[in-house]
Amino acid sequence: MASVAVQESPNAGRVVTTNDQHHPLDPLEAQIFCKAVGMNPNATHEFEIPDINFLQEIARLPVNFTKIPNGTDVRLMRRWIDEVFLRGPLAEYRARINIKRRRPITKVDVQDVSVLCSGTSRESFGIRVYNPRLVERESKIHSRPAVLMFHGGGWIHGNPLGDENISTIFASELCAVVFSVDYRLAPEYPFPAPLDDCCQALEWVIQKAPDYGIDTDRIALWGASAGGNLAAAVALKLSQTRPLTEDRPLRLVSLVVPVTAHPKAQALFEEQRVVKKSQSEEAITELYTANSSDICHPLISPLMAHPNPQHPATHITVAACDYLMAQGLAYAQLLRSFGVEVTEDILPGVPHGFTFAVNAEVTKAWLERQVDLFAAVFESRSA
Repeated sequence: MASVAVQESPNAGRVVTTNDQHHPLDPLEAQIFCKAVGMNPNATHEFEIPDINFLQEIARLPVNFTKIPNGTDVRLMRRWIDEVFLRGPLAEYRARINIKRRRPITKVDVQDVSVLCSGTSRESFGIRVYNPRLVERESKIHSRPAVLMFHGGGWIHGNPLGDENISTIFASELCAVVFSVDYRLAPEYPFPAPLDDCCQALEWVIQKAPDYGIDTDRIALWGASAGGNLAAAVALKLSQTRPLTEDRPLRLVSLVVPVTAHPKAQALFEEQRVVKKSQSEEAITELYTANSSDICHPLISPLMAHPNPQHPATHITVAACDYLMAQGLAYAQLLRSFGVEVTEDILPGVPHGFTFAVNAEVTKAWLERQVDLFAAVFESRSA
């Protein structure tokens, strides 16, 4: 059954916020912040009108958005990610996310493990494991669910620390073991290396399930942006290679603002495109594909796939001010047309990087729904 949720945005409105007492923004500031995060300050469509509360949170962030390097400059962007995004005041702000809790906060132990890449004895990738401590009553439970997470960053930068706040919340709220995959990055390791690492990480988790007390019938994937592309590809590959007689190994795949097609693989879509194309969009994708001649390969461009009935249920989050929104919705419709159970969550008034402002009302409400979504599928008796 199709299900589409459009988050209500009581904070949407024209970006003139000088009368707001919480964190006033004058129109010029609002214009600057909108453009810095890729939104149109003069949008008139109700979905694209900037969310005022989101902008207020963006204004509070201890970061100069005008100093963010071009995404295609691999060296500078990796340095910025490490020095600004993962450390210092911005990292501290993002760690203080405040959502409504389903249960008392649980202490989460964190461990980094290294996994040898398949087909080689020299290369390896990392997995950051978030293991919630269980109270005595819970420790008697036979097994726990698991969530594999694939970070974003255009396949060329980023690591699990960027999603540590979300990983910790999932572990604590779901009483689940979370495995955040530090897959190898392009351009040093172009396709299929990052995807191979993610597929191998899933197999590794299944093999190590007894060590972590994991129920292999309750495993889910989560991926954001480029990580959403990888999660989609893992789900496609697994569903196509697993015998039809076997049960579905994944309870849910949650794709957050995912990349679902190489720009050159969607000519028809491009002809009808209504949002301005980022100058970095195609360049970043080329770094991942290493100028592959087969950019329509479904594991590069899931939008070109032909899913089968074994494909797991999928939830897709799109941001209404994101140039990837149309891709995400198109992929949802593709999966649905092949009989896959799909739900969608459309976030009005926010851009691709909406999780930057973790304490914006729209972001907190979205994360609470993500927790509820995983909890529902993990608590159900059958996949």
